[in-house]
Amino acid sequence: MENYSAYSTTVLDDLSKRFENLNFKFLVHDIGVKISVFIVNGKSSDIEQKDNWRLVSEEIALKFQSKMDSKDDKWNLYIIYTFSDKVDKELKAKIENNKFSSRKIVVDSQIDKLRDELINNLIIQHITNTDLIDIVNKTDESVEKKYEPKNKSIWDLIPKTDSIIGNTKLQTNIIEQLKKAYYED
Repeated sequence: MENYSAYSTTVLDDLSKRFENLNFKFLVHDIGVKISVFIVNGKSSDIEQKDNWRLVSEEIALKFQSKMDSKDDKWNLYIIYTFSDKVDKELKAKIENNKFSSRKIVVDSQIDKLRDELINNLIIQHITNTDLIDIVNKTDESVEKKYEPKNKSIWDLIPKTDSIIGNTKLQTNIIEQLKKAYYED
């Protein structure tokens, strides 16, 4: 993996010369395994033009991925395409569903400049999911809070002990009471 930084420098230089309207960055993220991530930043029109996204992917495959020794290293190669503008859904799907050489992620409408903190957040959010523990903890906190209904009279109509699944008579009665309570407010 250490040799790959030299390859990445060459690839970044070549990409920057070939695609002047796009910005490129590379980093290796270690989460117990090494993940190689190329970041491509620009406007969606520049990456869509002449299928530049595909050309970028091919160049990375040819000049970087082909030099990788390990299948694991090849498997853990990502390209994150970041855009300052909105990307067409069809283009996003075309890029992300392309199986050639690497896994691809498209992030749009938020990225103007490639800052390290932003890149790390993208990797966490889209690749490593190492933020899941925080998300689960926040979810547990919100689940533990007692529910306070906005409309107590409607909430009181819902039975707390009887099962309403499969009981169409009870369901119909609840719906009628809900309609009545709605029109009274």
